Amino acid sequence: MNRDSDIMKAILLKLLFEAVPAEDFPSEEDHLTPQSPTPWPQSLAPNDRLATSPGADPNAVFDPGDHPVVQTQFEALLKRRLSQDIALHPPLFPWEQGLPDYPDHLQADPDLHWLWLDHLRNLDLPVSVPEAVLTELFSHCQRVAQHTQQLGRQLIEAVESLFPGQPQTLAYVAALVARPNARSAAATLVGPVDYGTASIQQQIALTMLAARSIFEALSLTVSPLTPSVSRTWLTASGPLSVTVALLSEAILEVRADLPDPGSMTLTGLTDVLHSDRSTPGELILHITHPHPETPYTLEVSLGDTTTPLRFQLVIEA
Repeated sequence: MNRDSDIMKAILLKLLFEAVPAEDFPSEEDHLTPQSPTPWPQSLAPNDRLATSPGADPNAVFDPGDHPVVQTQFEALLKRRLSQDIALHPPLFPWEQGLPDYPDHLQADPDLHWLWLDHLRNLDLPVSVPEAVLTELFSHCQRVAQHTQQLGRQLIEAVESLFPGQPQTLAYVAALVARPNARSAAATLVGPVDYGTASIQQQIALTMLAARSIFEALSLTVSPLTPSVSRTWLTASGPLSVTVALLSEAILEVRADLPDPGSMTLTGLTDVLHSDRSTPGELILHITHPHPETPYTLEVSLGDTTTPLRFQLVIEA
């Protein structure tokens, strides 16, 4: 038996008992709840008991005997104390001075698509929609647009995770919002209400109107009758403009005007074209013999963002 180790463990226990408030002690229910054992470092591994044999240290704090409750209590107190210290003093990288050095959008939500948030704030909606809803909706719309082309189905898939358990209401509202006169049809459902106090049906209508605006802003469709189409997205650095032009049956031109350094990638069935620049300005791609009625994906990135803007490009015959 290592007598010095036993004495050190007893001192640690005493310090922990004094340092942690009474309400932080494990309750009797905690002792009675089965717990999986936590591996101990060898230097702190508890012995069967503190020294109680003849010659034991008379200044030992207490003798826990053979009861495992002491080990359980020691582990629980150690975990709680470490959790408290980490909560009060989060670990930082050597170059960090503290959490306030992070941008606000990273503190609030690291997945926030802040680069595209200016555009989402300015969607043409009868009632403003919370930013948290808009950013989640934007993510869903970018994903849904990759595999679903029918507008009604797109609207349902984009918002269904925000309103679980409402399949009939989703289908009913999507049928209204997908109509050509969607704004006037949905306005009868919405009325002059605030999003936070609106009914579920009204919230679904507002969210689907926002989704329709996002889908339209991410859609680039050209044809011999409409050989050119442009989209503009507002960003914190300025407007980002994308123009697609059918120069002839054999040549399709894609042009982007970037407010920041960035890149543009066009992907089709057999085509993958890429262009980037290290300063703000224009990027141009050309596709020869493009495939009609075959969706292309156009990704535009600004700076070091990991969330590109994904457009769906279609050439109608």
